[in-house]
Amino acid sequence: MKSAVAIVSIAAVGLSLGGCASTGPAAPTVAVMPGQSKSYEAFQRDDAFCQSQAQRAVGYQSPGQTANDQAVAGAAVGTALGAIAGAAIGAASGNAGRGAAIGAGAGLLGGSAVGAANAREAGGSVQARFDLAYAQCMRARGHDIMTAPPPRPVTTVIYERPAPVYVYPRPYGGHYYYRRW
Repeated sequence: MKSAVAIVSIAAVGLSLGGCASTGPAAPTVAVMPGQSKSYEAFQRDDAFCQSQAQRAVGYQSPGQTANDQAVAGAAVGTALGAIAGAAIGAASGNAGRGAAIGAGAGLLGGSAVGAANAREAGGSVQARFDLAYAQCMRARGHDIMTAPPPRPVTTVIYERPAPVYVYPRPYGGHYYYRRW
């Protein structure tokens, strides 16, 4: 009983400290090259301006912080629901405390898995909105947005079935092809 409570307590402290970790602001993940008639200094000024505009477009959210918040929320909800379900099951079997501790541990694991999936989606959404706003701004200022090269054509090889081979039975008598010693 005490070991289960200790494990849940350590996990809760770890999650709360992990939730305090903050990441920096969003940064562009698209490649941009200076336009034909643009100097490098003008490119740097436009880059700084467009990054600030993109930050404003996403509400100054950090993709990493958004992902952390989603992960912690998912783990907390899973732990709470697991503890409630575990207490109910434990009460039916005569030991509500032990059931709550076991349920909280199971809920922490399940909630962490769900929270991690939601965290990737939430962080990716913020990053995608930032990249779109940044690329639009840089393009409007005359710079070239580098796109991924077109995919290479896929060659499909189709093998045909070989023609059937007909095998005739050996002639009876065996003396044509076999010798008995």
